[in-house]
Amino acid sequence: MAKREISNLDLKVQFTNEYLRSGGLEKIFNPNLLQDLIDMEFDHNGKANPESVTPRANAFMMALLGSQLQPPYYSKDFISEYSSILQKSKCFDQINIDTTEHFDKIYDEYKVKEDMLFRGQREARWRLYSNLQRYWILHKLHEEENSFEEFLDKLVTNGKVDYEEYIKQILSEHNIDSLNAISILGFLQHHSCPTPLLDWTYKFQNALFFGLDGLELNQGAKEIDDYFSLFYIEEEYMGEGGMRKLMDGSFEDVGQSLTLELIAKIAKDDKQRLEMEEHFKGRSIIDKSKVFGSGLVKFVTEIKHMVKIPLSFFSDKDAESGFIFSLNNSKNIQNQVGVFTWNADPIKPLEIVGNEQYLEAKEENEPEEYRFCCCLNINKKLADHIRKRLEYDGITRDYIYPTPEINTWDIYEKSRTKNSR
Repeated sequence: MAKREISNLDLKVQFTNEYLRSGGLEKIFNPNLLQDLIDMEFDHNGKANPESVTPRANAFMMALLGSQLQPPYYSKDFISEYSSILQKSKCFDQINIDTTEHFDKIYDEYKVKEDMLFRGQREARWRLYSNLQRYWILHKLHEEENSFEEFLDKLVTNGKVDYEEYIKQILSEHNIDSLNAISILGFLQHHSCPTPLLDWTYKFQNALFFGLDGLELNQGAKEIDDYFSLFYIEEEYMGEGGMRKLMDGSFEDVGQSLTLELIAKIAKDDKQRLEMEEHFKGRSIIDKSKVFGSGLVKFVTEIKHMVKIPLSFFSDKDAESGFIFSLNNSKNIQNQVGVFTWNADPIKPLEIVGNEQYLEAKEENEPEEYRFCCCLNINKKLADHIRKRLEYDGITRDYIYPTPEINTWDIYEKSRTKNSR
């Protein structure tokens, strides 16, 4: 008689074990199912004997496995997280790193990369939420604020009033574009105020530092909690949705009439309007080398315009492009080699917005399945080894946070409607 086989039995057993040890046992009210699970037999390697698995137990385990084959549900009422590495694979291409040898190989390869964006998070289960999204959900700001757009406007306004001088002290050049909405939000983001921006860095070691910052070893049953994560993506792929790329593409098609229309909206009076018209006179497209300081960057990055852009990417790495967002306005940003992604949605994680944008724009011959970026899931037990490598390369807390004394949390509190009544 042929030995009975059950598909994906090891995975089914893994997720059932995690479920039962994470409070699921109390949720099973069928005594026959409980007995079936108790009666399952295992060999000395921990492998389940298929002959001991009843159809009822297999159906239960199959349902648990099936729940991991879709991304977690997101909501305005709670922060969603990944329950397993398998579930996370629906949104990211992943590599698990469990040995020092494997880590060292990856470290030596990626620490010299220059055209990649990296982000570290101390829990592999966390989704790509911005800090403002987390507080918007946890503090139920949708119940007290008129809109996400209005709240962002208040953040920018209050941030400019309180920290304009700090920003100007650090910027090497001042002009009408220097204090645009993104430069202000970037400063706030790097000094403890929740914003819709998500921090990334061009430096692999910096992302590792953030992944280790506040790290706690797994005390629970889920495999995913054994890991912290480092996300990475080629800049050229992120750049396709980057603000500089969007502006570059738009300006290539801007005719003289639209140029004059933009100038009319930006100019504070007729005198400035005439000066700007003369500045761009005779061009069918805008001279990008003269965009910086013209007011166009400030205009395009106003919150009322930004909320219409679901996802974007901000960097001042390519200064010659003419599109400068004045992001290097904080010593923290400078040392962290920081760049930002923008997410205009108050509750959807970045990978969900990215998926939606992909499906909306994809060609017929492109695959239905989409992965936002790649992800290294690094075993937390390697933390001490990783810290030693970072310290040897000069990546310490003092290096990452050269100006920790500035704390802009008060801007968030000041901007809340209930606190301004």
